[in-house]
Formats: sequence, structure tokens, C-alpha cells
Amino acid sequence: MVKKNPHSVVAVAMSGGLDSSVAALLLKEQGWNVFGITMQQTDDCIDNAERVCRELGIEHHILDLRTDFAQCVIDNFIKEYLAGRTPNPCVLCNKTIKWGLLLDNALKLGASHFATGHYARIVYDGRSKRFHLLKGIDRQKDQSYALWRLDQCQLAKTLFPLGALEKVKVREIAGKYNLFITKPEESQDICFVENDDYKDFILQHLSGKQDSLKPGPIVDQKDNIIGEHKGQAFYTIGQRKGLGVALGKPQYVTEIISERNVVRIGDKSDLLSAGLVASKSNWIANEHPREGMRVMCHIRYNDPGFSAVISKADNDNVNVLFEELRPAVTPGQSAVFYQDDTVIGGGIIYKAIKK
Repeated sequence: MVKKNPHSVVAVAMSGGLDSSVAALLLKEQGWNVFGITMQQTDDCIDNAERVCRELGIEHHILDLRTDFAQCVIDNFIKEYLAGRTPNPCVLCNKTIKWGLLLDNALKLGASHFATGHYARIVYDGRSKRFHLLKGIDRQKDQSYALWRLDQCQLAKTLFPLGALEKVKVREIAGKYNLFITKPEESQDICFVENDDYKDFILQHLSGKQDSLKPGPIVDQKDNIIGEHKGQAFYTIGQRKGLGVALGKPQYVTEIISERNVVRIGDKSDLLSAGLVASKSNWIANEHPREGMRVMCHIRYNDPGFSAVISKADNDNVNVLFEELRPAVTPGQSAVFYQDDTVIGGGIIYKAIKK
């Protein structure tokens, strides 16, 4: 825990939900000078956050970052799908919006630190003189995967009050202090996509630009045309349902070839890869990883991880070889590397290395 003094001020990113509310409560109980800061998304979010801040007796600030969020996160989300990739918008939002604009504004408002309700931990390693990002104690709620792009300056100013707690304990604390949370505890996978229907979301945002979603061929592993897709943005690696192709056996999307507007399908075994290439890498535990470093590689949120070796790394790209063949390596998703509980770093998956 960061050592505080009577003048230490922490801004808590308040969503109006359970986790951020308990985070603010705990910091206040620890003696921090706390205020809430909320990124405007919906009226319900603002109302709930304001009410919780009143209950806690802390100031509340609202920032309208909807234009920035749309230009940075939503536009990238759509662009990635149109390019045949499957993005993780939370990773980009954490880096550029929450720990970008929201953190910057918190500091301007007088905060020395920035806190959220994420289930993750930060420790300072005196030997390496670096802040380390660790998994949350509650493995079912751990959110370190989506935080791999944070840098040393951002980590140095960050507090995760819930990182050492189980979710059940967080609920107990809210009940003990009579915190009345009206917002559902668990948010959608993608906060800005209603009912998680990303296909409809893309269609709505491409009104008048439907050429970007033109149909194209579905091909087998030998490039034989066996069907027609409805637009490559509507498919993702590993998808089995909704292909519109009947071959008498289960078929899966194994590749999306954006430049040719082609969707390739195959058997489950055709999904297997020997490794991956990732770009836009960021390293937390070390300034640079060493080649030959053994890690646990996670290629999507809630992926249990698997053994791998970093075979090559430069300032931007990293090549990783798996100890065993792994299915559904998906361009656009994040590959995050761990040693025990510690996040070594990560990158955006560029392509799979086939078996």
C-alpha cells in the first residue's frame, strides 16, 4: 500500500457500481482525502455515482469525455472489425481514457493518486526500481489482463483497494456500511454495445457506408469457394455458428483475409497454432524481456493461460512459441504474459504462427 500523509488526495473513478463505491469507502476509512470522478456515459451512471459520493460525504466531479471516447475507443473498435480483427476495447480505454484523460484531469483537480475498483494489485520492487502489476487475489474477478498497457508513471499513481479482497468480502463491506447500490454489479462485456450485439452496433455506426460490409467468399483450407459471407466484420476466429455452410461436420472460422474479403473455415484441428506474433508491446516487470523467457500466455480475457516461450522481442514486436498447440489465436486480441501472479507485459496479436 502507498504510504500516505494527511494531505494525500486520491481521485476514485466512480461508476456508481459496487466495486468503485467500496474502493472509495475503503480509501476514506484509511485516511485518504478522497473525491470521486466520473466519466459521463449514461445518466444512470452519473446519478448513481453522485448518490454514492453524497453517502460517503466526498466531492464528485463529472467529466464529459464522450467525444474523446467515441473518437478513440469506438472508432478503433469499428475499424478493427472492418479489418478482420477482433479488438478488446477495454484494453485501449484503460490506457487512453481512464489512465489517460481521466487520470490527467484527476491530477489537475488536485489528486496525488488515482484509484479504481479493479481487481488487481500493484507492488513496488526495490531491486528493479519498477512498479509491478499483479493478479487480483480473487481469481474469478482478476482484471490484470486488461491493464497490461499501463506504464510506470501510470502505475506509480494508481491504487487498487480491492486487489487483495475476494468479491464476497466486497459485498460484505457494502452491506456493513449500508451502501445502497442501485446499479447492477456486473457490467456488460463491452459497456457501449447494447446487449453485447456488436454486429448491430457496427451496422448502426456505418449507416450510409455499407460498402465496407460487402459480402465475399467463404473458402476451405485449399481455397475452394464453398459459400458466401455477409461481411467479414461479422466473423471472428473460432466461430462455429452462423456460417451458413453445411458440410456434414462442424466447421470453424480459421482465418479472415481482409485484403481479399475472404473468410476461411476448416476443422477444429485447423484452429491450432504453434505460436503468435504480437505488436504494440508494453513491458511492465522488465524494461525489455529476454529471449528464451518462459511465461504463461493468456490470449483472451478469462483464458486460463498456457506455457510459452518468448522467442524474439524488439521495441514493438514479440514472437511467442507455445509449448503445446493452442486453438483460436485471434488477431486484435491481447496476448498477456505472466510469471506466477506478475504481469510481465503484453502485445496486440498480429497473427498466429501456424503449426
